[in-house]
Amino acid sequence: MKIRKAKTSDLSEIQAISKKYKFEPDRDWSGLIQDKDKEFFVVVEDNNIIGFTGLIHFNWNNTLQISNIFILPNYRKKGIGLQLVNYLLDKAKKTKYRCLIAEAPSTSLVVKLYKKAGFRKCGYNDRYYYNNTKIIAYWMSYDLK
Repeated sequence: MKIRKAKTSDLSEIQAISKKYKFEPDRDWSGLIQDKDKEFFVVVEDNNIIGFTGLIHFNWNNTLQISNIFILPNYRKKGIGLQLVNYLLDKAKKTKYRCLIAEAPSTSLVVKLYKKAGFRKCGYNDRYYYNNTKIIAYWMSYDLK
């Protein structure tokens, strides 16, 4: 398993994963890969993308935000998600930013993953999602400074 910066040549594979696992249809994967205020990473095994995530840089409040953490279902519960979060934390700790934040659906196992990595709940939004469920968006934070 290898984590590396995503390339434009990864776009079709990322879009195929996005379609299969029903990400928002208008997600701008190309922008995540090419935007100077964003970094996008893929997890690769046997030359196939098995996961991805990104960092969004917010200079106005000196924070980084995790974007789109995803591991293919067959590779979950093997510690890859934690390795990916720790990879982002290592990168974030080498920057000027004061904290790393993440949004997580209240019903998702990613909440436990962030807690295991040392994040704390710092807020919530009960109107964040446009669906009719009772899912709440938890905001998690890891202080870097």
